[in-house]
Order: sequence, then structure tokens, then C-alpha cells
Amino acid sequence: MFLNNQKSIRNKIIFIFLQTVLLTWFTSISLAGPACDELIIPLAKKNDSLALKGGLWGYFEKDSSLRKHSTQAIQLDSRINKILFVLNYLCKTKNGIPLNDLAMYISHHITENGEAKFKADLFNQGKTSQQIKKWLKFFSYAKNNEFRTLEIAGIQNTIKGSIPLLSDYVLLTKNVTRPKSPEVILKKAHSLLLQIDSFLSSDPYITQALNEISHIPYWDINESVGGS
Repeated sequence: MFLNNQKSIRNKIIFIFLQTVLLTWFTSISLAGPACDELIIPLAKKNDSLALKGGLWGYFEKDSSLRKHSTQAIQLDSRINKILFVLNYLCKTKNGIPLNDLAMYISHHITENGEAKFKADLFNQGKTSQQIKKWLKFFSYAKNNEFRTLEIAGIQNTIKGSIPLLSDYVLLTKNVTRPKSPEVILKKAHSLLLQIDSFLSSDPYITQALNEISHIPYWDINESVGGS
């Protein structure tokens, strides 16, 4: 009888534990926001539809009074593409930064032959000491950040922070086709450019991503297309 009671109590504890785990799991799913990829898709689609028309530059080029200011439009197109590129980068690397081709190339040769021989081989292939040092510094950085993680909530906040900028960009292209003075359009374009630059230099995840991306050197082992 005592053993049966113990078994019954143990089963109840297990049942309660499983219920708690399931409840926590379902709650986390219900409270979780949309994945960052899902938030980016509509933004990318809007930009793609504008890019097919030449972006803001295309609109400026069609307006005789704005054509001479097309450089300003190109700058805005470039900034918007930069934001979308970084947002995609954040989503793809939220669970770590996979080693790129250069990092894997360096890893393979150091594992096979050791660092000293690898450096000697690169030197014999015409690489300068500065290039070799830059590659090895990048490899060390890549290995240290291979498993770094990002908070999904932080990425979502960054994406949400970019939405007003992208919306104003889309609105600006629509304003070009409406009867507004060139001065009004140019003022809005300049203001938006300043807002975007502020966002790119102040948002913590944007600045982190840009810093990580800046560590990636250009490379071409055979110098066929120009290396780092």
C-alpha cells in the first residue's frame, strides 16, 4: 500500500512537471513576436519594386528640375540598400557568424600544415607581410565570433526602428510624381538622409553588424580579380 502511494505521488509530480513544461512552451510561442525574416520581407519587397524603377534616382532623372540633384537620390538609394543588407545580416547571424570562404581556407591550411608553413606559402605566392597579417587577424576574429549570439528582441527593435525610414523613403518617391516644388523634395531628401545616417551610427545592433562586416577583407588567392 505504501509503495503504491509513493508510485502514485511520483506519477503526479511527473505529470505536473510535464504540464508546466508544456505550458511554458506554449506561452513562449504565443508571446513570441514574428521572426526577423518575416519582418524584413515586406520591407525588401517595397524596396525591390522601387529598385525596378531605378530607385529614387530613377524618379529624379525623370524630373527636369531634380535631375541635377540625382547624386542626392543615389545616396539615399545606397543608404536604404545598406539598411536592408545589415538587417538581413543580423537575421542570418543571430546564432553565430559562420566562417566564410577565406576563414575556412585559412583554417584548412593551418590545420594541415601549421601556421608557419602557411605564412611561408602565402609569402611565396606573392602575398605581402601586411596582407598575411591582415588575413590571420581576420581569422582570429572570425573564430572568436563564430558562436556569438544576438537577442531576437534586439534585432526586432532594430528592424522596427528602420521601418519609419523606409516608409519615408517610399513616400518621397511618391512625392516626386506629385506637384511639389523641387525645394520641398530636396529638403525632405536631405532630412531623411540625416535621419538614416543617425540611425546607422546610433542603433546598437546596426553598429555592431557594420563593425563585424568591416573585419572581412577582400581576398583572391591567385590575384585573378584583385585581393585584399
